[in-house]
Amino acid sequence: MRAIFINAVDRKVEEVQVENTLQAFYDKIGCETIEIIRLGGRYVLIVDEEGRLRNWKVGFQMGAGEGIAGNGLIVCEKPNGDFTDCPVLYGLVAGSLTEFLDLEKNPLPPPEFGVAFLPDLNPESIAKAQREAQRDMERRRQR
Repeated sequence: MRAIFINAVDRKVEEVQVENTLQAFYDKIGCETIEIIRLGGRYVLIVDEEGRLRNWKVGFQMGAGEGIAGNGLIVCEKPNGDFTDCPVLYGLVAGSLTEFLDLEKNPLPPPEFGVAFLPDLNPESIAKAQREAQRDMERRRQR
């Protein structure tokens, strides 16, 4: 699958071919869990979900968006949620859209989170836990 690889380690953006598998994403990005960030339209950015918790010394920022620790892949998403080729010219991403970050000099803030108890996995319990976690996170921000 055609993707745009944001290589924060080597500070470059490049067009790559990557297999459309979870393990291939892990291997290319250099992580063990991924997070999907919707960029608009069919475009998604795949990044290290635990990037801010790990010891990444580099990262990147796209436009005025939030800083990302580690590397990233841009692909497109089909209506069924599967990933597919990214038709964006990598020059657009490599140009003024991507800024590389030195996280040793300017670390990103730690991730925000809320805590809640989840007694079981039924939809009502999940919805309740999400509300509790959101309230907990808002209380932490007010401190």
